[in-house]
Amino acid sequence: MGLFSKIKEATSLVTGNDHIAGALLGRGIITAIELTGSSITIGAIEQYVCHITVEVALDDTQRYVTVCKQKMPAWTIAQVQPGNTTVAVRVDPTDRTRVALDWDTPAPTVRAPQSTQGSSAADVLERGLSCRVAILQFQDMGMVSQTGLPIYAFALSVLPEAGKPYQVQIGNPVLPDAIPLLYPGAQLPAKVLADDPNSIVIDFAAALTAV
Repeated sequence: MGLFSKIKEATSLVTGNDHIAGALLGRGIITAIELTGSSITIGAIEQYVCHITVEVALDDTQRYVTVCKQKMPAWTIAQVQPGNTTVAVRVDPTDRTRVALDWDTPAPTVRAPQSTQGSSAADVLERGLSCRVAILQFQDMGMVSQTGLPIYAFALSVLPEAGKPYQVQIGNPVLPDAIPLLYPGAQLPAKVLADDPNSIVIDFAAALTAV
């Protein structure tokens, strides 16, 4: 009786795409995966029930973190690299903490939310102080800005005109013509807000003019 109860409990807690009516399609980054100790055999394939922590991005919505419980075969678990594995997620429109990973669908490109007044890339470029940045790392985030520009994640060394260099991690929209300028070690012009050293936008228009 105990074994059957355990199987019933595991099955009822496993989230699947077919359990979420009218699901929204989003982009997720798996940040952690933990085995629960339960498993289910379907045909000849043993699947393990996991707690999966995922950072979810939907159109026009701030990214958020939630946890789902889902069955996965061992080879899929082995392929997951926490912090780097990106998947499509199905999100309950009435409870956005309820999600399911969709391994059969490519992770979509999503639109970033509108920036608050005074903090958009255009605002920083207009009123920020000039500086230069050196690219340490960069990666396409699979997101676009409100104007349709691809957004990249950057790890930067900031070289202010006055003060000591420092490092930041930011997301910036990139002009398509400027993508060839992205490589580790590249130094580019940028603007930074005087009252917020982490509000930095690379000035790709100026960089292209200087080429």
